Amino acid sequence: MVRRTTDDGLMDPAALAAPPDDAGRGHSDWTDRHERVLGALTTAEEEGGGEAVHLEEIARRAGLGEDETRQLLHDLVRVHRMATELAGSDRPDLGPRYETTPRF
Repeated sequence: MVRRTTDDGLMDPAALAAPPDDAGRGHSDWTDRHERVLGALTTAEEEGGGEAVHLEEIARRAGLGEDETRQLLHDLVRVHRMATELAGSDRPDLGPRYETTPRF
């Protein structure tokens, strides 16, 4: 969060609001579709021995289209911080893979 002050040194109230994410989509509330995607990711990851999972597999398991799944994964990564995107981890690059964020 960026902290800004006004000219007289007082805190700018607008500085207390979280900035929109890097895609300019703003913040997304938790929905049943987020739950489906997170469940699909978790199951695929467990069945794959803990390996990260490609978008296509998550979308198939969630029963959603790839574009919608990509948007929901973006929310899970950037807003809810429940997943991590691993980009460029394959050779040749087969697109990003996702994994659940470890909880301690």
